Amino acid sequence: MLYCLPGDIMIDEKVIEGLREYLKDHYTPLQASVCLPAASLLTGVSLTKANKVVGKALSLRSISDEASEYIQKHRKPGGFSHALDSKRKEKGLSPAKLYKSANIDRRRYSKYMGPEGKHPSKNTVISFALALRLERPEFDEFLEIAGYSLSNASSRDVCIMYCLENGYYDILEVNVLLFEVGIEPLSRDNNA
Repeated sequence: MLYCLPGDIMIDEKVIEGLREYLKDHYTPLQASVCLPAASLLTGVSLTKANKVVGKALSLRSISDEASEYIQKHRKPGGFSHALDSKRKEKGLSPAKLYKSANIDRRRYSKYMGPEGKHPSKNTVISFALALRLERPEFDEFLEIAGYSLSNASSRDVCIMYCLENGYYDILEVNVLLFEVGIEPLSRDNNA
């Protein structure tokens, strides 16, 4: 059976069933964990032990300074907008072809590429990566540049992994597949 959707997008029931099976095999929800506030940890603790905790907190400040230096030294120049523009040129796409394929409107695209350098959502980065037809290693690197990654603990991410492994890059097809398994689409009406 084929699902026919607006815009003449047809998705075979076997593809949807394949996605459902992939989710069953690969989706691993996170286990709930309990986090206690620091104050409750110190209740009934001796002054010596409390001083050790405070000392460790102070030593974290020097670690924080080291982390800041590391970030400055290893940060990739240009960030997301630079990476997006480089990939777009590498793939031979015009800006209009890219943002239309990603189902992103021109104004929003301009905000990512303009001087204010708006930071995109994870869904937006995924939409651009799909429009660029990036293979999994490149896809993961592209997401990482924007500060994101795919995780087996997210059913949406597992669906995206399925699409990548099976060559589904068209954003409308991906959104239909997400919808068919009860997951919110990546974008709606150009509002990614």
